Amino acid sequence: MKPDSDSYFTFTDNTVEDSDKKKPKVTDKHLVGKIGTQIGTGSNAKDSFIWMTITWSFYISTGLSIALFIKSCFVPADVSVNVMTQIKDIWSIFTPIITLALGYAFGKGQ
Repeated sequence: MKPDSDSYFTFTDNTVEDSDKKKPKVTDKHLVGKIGTQIGTGSNAKDSFIWMTITWSFYISTGLSIALFIKSCFVPADVSVNVMTQIKDIWSIFTPIITLALGYAFGKGQ
């Protein structure tokens, strides 16, 4: 469902005279693009992006770990292949991503 262009943004022609200059005002709603409607604006966007990064990293790594575990239960594998090593390798990819996102969220620099 696509919003009407007339009702999506509200522009007013209210002008404020300040030293003989007219400045138009935008009232009631902020101008936000497609990405801004998904993740927010300002500090909310930062927090939302970090939350999505952490959440999807956990989802993907957990899903891959479960898939490898199920595969090891039902498909006979070579004895030289260790499932725990494969799962450890998967988490070694996603753990730095999660750590980086948490460091960015709770880091000293604001």
